[in-house]
Amino acid sequence: MNPEEHIQQRLHTIIESAQSIINDQGKQSFGSLEYFLGHILEYRDEKQYLTEDWHIRTPRWLGEYGNTPEEEELLADIYRLQAYIAVKLKGA
Repeated sequence: MNPEEHIQQRLHTIIESAQSIINDQGKQSFGSLEYFLGHILEYRDEKQYLTEDWHIRTPRWLGEYGNTPEEEELLADIYRLQAYIAVKLKGA
């Protein structure tokens, strides 16, 4: 699998996780992932990971104290993807 396919697969997982959290109020701490979902879909569709603006914009509350385990896992997936992009596409 080439790096772009791998990134697309990870983005798909992140999008599915965000949708799952949005659809189950018990998995949400603040309930504003709908806004993030729009950004991540745009990020995927416009292949922003190939541009200089490759960082994923997460809600500022994500990763703060009081997040659900599902939100913590979503954030970990985002960080793992950004690390992969930094190494594979940006040469970090």
